[in-house]
Amino acid sequence: MKFKISLSFIAALYIFSSCIKDEPLNKEADIETFSLPDSILVNSVISNNKVTLLIKNTDFNKKLAPQITVTPGATITPASGDTVDFTNDVTYTVVSEDKQHTKVYTVSVTSSLSLKFGFEDWFMEGGLWKYPALLDDMWSSANQGIMTAKLGKVDLYPTRSTTDCFSGKYAALLETQRGGTFLVAGYVPIFSGSLFRGAFKLNMASPPQSALFGQIHPKESGIPLKMTGYYKYTPGDTLINRQGIVPNKKDEFSIYAVIYKVTKGSEGLSEYLNGENILTSDKVISKAILEDRSPKAQFTKFDLPFIYTEDMNYDLYNYKLAIVFASSKNGDFYEGAVGSTLIVDNVEVICDLNN
Repeated sequence: MKFKISLSFIAALYIFSSCIKDEPLNKEADIETFSLPDSILVNSVISNNKVTLLIKNTDFNKKLAPQITVTPGATITPASGDTVDFTNDVTYTVVSEDKQHTKVYTVSVTSSLSLKFGFEDWFMEGGLWKYPALLDDMWSSANQGIMTAKLGKVDLYPTRSTTDCFSGKYAALLETQRGGTFLVAGYVPIFSGSLFRGAFKLNMASPPQSALFGQIHPKESGIPLKMTGYYKYTPGDTLINRQGIVPNKKDEFSIYAVIYKVTKGSEGLSEYLNGENILTSDKVISKAILEDRSPKAQFTKFDLPFIYTEDMNYDLYNYKLAIVFASSKNGDFYEGAVGSTLIVDNVEVICDLNN
């Protein structure tokens, strides 16, 4: 009996060691964080193959040694901690643990934080599958999640450019589209058009948490007083959600901005509010919300004051500014009307620089 047990034990060990040996190597090749000292860096934005570093002023030593983390097992060149000259854009190359996948990032440094948005510059972002995005990568949308849900088979994305603009060549168009049943998302009745200052990280367990709202608003940019811009809105015919038709209600859009507090230093860069708590969190200190959500056939100006519940105190906190547009205000929860269309253009956040 003892001999048989020993053989079984040895066999189990062999199988276990084989499982460990056969564990596949990681094929991901992503930059996860890209940081500089708090005395220099305001914010870092990582978007597919681009990293944008927002620094505090132009008078800085162009030779910097960023600290970088990548997906487990991957390697990056130049290496984390290497001193690099950022006078011009710098290229970083990440190689996956399995050595079969490579991703090249362009890293740029800027000291300007423009709060005027004309939505003029668009491109097709992504790898094998691509979706419309603004060249200013501090803006995000749910296009990436819709691309994933539909496995790249998308004819026209909900968030895209349009030549129907207030001025210039383009504006941002957000359209609520019909959903369906998808392998990676289940039953989704609608996809709302969305555009927001922040980041998008798909969360299948809780879709409203996929939208990470807000970008760092440095003290040097002043205290936001109001947000202005122009918009059109046409609601779709029938409001629906996962339970079916919602009777006696029309679809509505969202236009609003929020200021909320985060931890000082680099830790605060990774703190976000999301679709579940952006308007309810006790971290929010100010809101500017368009309450009139009625249809507008012609471009209509909005002029929204920020209403504060407490003063900004940079000695205690850092702050993020979120700007949110959606063609269906409850689109995060898959409620909206197919065909609801919101167009926004010439948006500006006006700040008091004297405080």
